[in-house]
Formats: sequence, structure tokens, C-alpha cells
Amino acid sequence: MEYIKTDNRLSLFRAFLLLMITFLIIGNGEALAQKKSKKKNKNWEIELGISSFYDNNVLKYSEKYLYRFDHGQDEGRFHINTYDDFIINPSFQATYTFRVFGKLKSKINGSFNRKIYTVNDIKSWNYFSLGFSQYLKKGGSFKLYYSHIPNFYIRHFRDNDWVDVVGYTPEAFQPMGFAKDSYGFWYKRKFIKNTQIKLSFSYLKYFYNEHFTEYDCNNLVYEIKLYQPVHKKIKLSFAYQFVISDAKGHDEEHETRDGSDDSDGSYNEDLFIFGFNWTMPRYFNHYNKFDLQCRVQKRYFSSKHYLELDPTHAGRIDDNIRLYATYYIKLSKELKLSVFYNHYFRESNTSAEANKIYLSNEKNYSQYQLGLKINYQFKT
Repeated sequence: MEYIKTDNRLSLFRAFLLLMITFLIIGNGEALAQKKSKKKNKNWEIELGISSFYDNNVLKYSEKYLYRFDHGQDEGRFHINTYDDFIINPSFQATYTFRVFGKLKSKINGSFNRKIYTVNDIKSWNYFSLGFSQYLKKGGSFKLYYSHIPNFYIRHFRDNDWVDVVGYTPEAFQPMGFAKDSYGFWYKRKFIKNTQIKLSFSYLKYFYNEHFTEYDCNNLVYEIKLYQPVHKKIKLSFAYQFVISDAKGHDEEHETRDGSDDSDGSYNEDLFIFGFNWTMPRYFNHYNKFDLQCRVQKRYFSSKHYLELDPTHAGRIDDNIRLYATYYIKLSKELKLSVFYNHYFRESNTSAEANKIYLSNEKNYSQYQLGLKINYQFKT
């Protein structure tokens, strides 16, 4: 199952090659300058991580489909061995710090991580990112970044074009997945003593595989975030995010979105984020803290199709709640251990009374993840 085109692979390779060349040029220049200095600065920061966690619902199935999976129904739909799984997540990040504007720090970073599903390998996926950040005077900073997911499997769905050919048979189920490019920018600065504000903008492009190209979309994401200490050990954060998702809505060249018989997944979304960070009393002289974040999303789908043509999106409104809780403890200068729990919940509703039960059975789900992560960080 392949979602990314060859030219996208080449673009990604060129980006990494350019980053490595930049690292080498800057690194060599810094090394020559340091020959005159007695003390050598440690400009590289390397972070290696490994986490393992349990996920009780890897494909975000509703109760309806969890029941059908357990009872061997819907031949052709399920291409997994279990609906839960243990995931291993190795990660790597390298950051190079240098100075081109006096004493103000500049940073270039690159990262890679892979989610490995130990039972259901069809769900395994990779993530790459590149970034440049610049510190400014008076507590300001900004960052430019790019990330890429080459292949993300969602699940198998019926492809309506295949249904027209083979009918409601197992062959009508086809894999749905996407490749994703993200481009972003944020600016952050202090004001009113310790209060910080962060403004973000990102542009996301999704490329779905051949069976579901009507879901190709461009997303615009705007966010404003406020960081506020309320105690020397406690920090709060509040954020609002607005998302505009513009889906292609058709899968044939002669069609338009309004004139097609395909699903239209376009939507607008309001997202409210509350964060709580507590630096806890030292445990046997070990630094430790607790983070809690709650995300409340309201998504409004904007399909203009009649209910009979697009029952999955017409009039649909999603309520999403996501909860992230993490406890960190620093075992040594380089080694950090964290335990985390994530919970996801979605309830789909619609203004069309006749479609409420169908939509609820299709899209409502609950999911949690419980895991452990070890990070090793050093400078060189």
C-alpha cells in the first residue's frame, strides 16, 4: 500500500541532504573559530528516546464495529489481528546551536520517530521533521518548521466506485490512508513580566491513496496560546485554535466538488486547550513534574450534498475530547523517565434526525493509551 509519489520522496531526501550540508558548513565554521578559544562549546544536542504503550482501540472503531470484529462479521473490512495493540516508538532528534546575530542563539533541528505496532504492522508509520528557530531580544523567539508523514493507514472502507463494479462483496473494501506535509511558523515572546504569548500558523496538505482521492485536502490552522505562571511551581496555559479544512470532494478529472457524487469531508473546527504544569517536590533529590492537557474540539462539516448522497458528512457535527496526562522524573543529568496516559473520545451528531443513529454507530468511539518512555539526552 503506497501513498507517496516518487517526486515527494526526492523532495524529502533533498530537504534532509540540504539540512546535513548546512550542519556541516556551520559545524566546520564554528570548529575553525573555536581553535582560538581555550574552551570548546558543545553545540550539538542529541536526544534518543524509546517508548512502549498499550492502545485499546488502534483503529478508533465504534462499538458497532468492535462487536462485528469480535463476531467475525463484515468479511473484507478487518485487516488487523486484534483491535488493541502494544506500540513501540523509537525516536531520534538532533539540534545544532549557533550564533549569527551577536549573542542571540539560532537552532536547527531534525527528528525522526517510528510507531511500530507489534501485532498489527499495517498500522506502523514514520514521522520526519525539520526546523529552524531563532531567539530574539526581550524574551522573543520564532520557529519555522516542516514535517512529513509518508504513509498513514486509517482503516479499510468500502470504495463506492468498486461497489458499482463488484457489488457489496469483500473486494469492495479498500485501504484508506494518506501522506501528509505540514509547514508551520510560530512566534513567542514575554510580556507583563513572566506571561508569554505564542502565535502560530500552519499549512497542512493531505494526499490520500488512489481509492479515496476525494478526501485530498488543504488545512489552514491558526492558534493563539497564553502561558501564565500562577506559582513558582505551577504554570497554566490556555489556547484557542481555528482550523479550516478544504477537501477536494471529487475523484474524477471531469467532476467538481459541488457536482460530484463523492463524499465532501470539508470542515471548520474550534479547538480549546487547557494545560497544567506542576513542578513537584523533589523525590530523593530527583527533579520531577506532572503535566496535564485537555483539548476540546468542535468540528462542523460543511458538505452541501443531500443526506442520501453523503450520509457521513451532511449536517455532521463532531465533539472531540482529548486528555493527556504525563509524569516525568529526571533520573540523572542525561536520563529522563516518563509515564503517560492519553484518552480520546468522539461523539458525532447531526442536524438530520433521520441520520443520528447511523452516524452515531459509524463514528462514535472511545480510546485510551497507557505507556512508558525513556529519554537520553546529551551534548557534544
